[in-house]
Amino acid sequence: MSLNLLEQLADLDVPPPPAKFDAQLHERVNRSLVKSQLVDLIASGLPWALGHFARAFVGLITFTLIGRYEIKQKDKRR
Repeated sequence: MSLNLLEQLADLDVPPPPAKFDAQLHERVNRSLVKSQLVDLIASGLPWALGHFARAFVGLITFTLIGRYEIKQKDKRR
């Protein structure tokens, strides 16, 4: 018997994976990907979209009440 661990492992028989191993793996990975993408959407995407929608909505209300839409101009020297 060899003392080298790699040679001992080379002599062992490895059983084949279960029949539905790939399908189960894909299900678990897909579930975790969907969860992480939903967290990302809720944490960063929705607040960003709501912020832009709020600016447009405030502009609509302002235009409705005073009749003009004032845009703040940014400093163009930078």
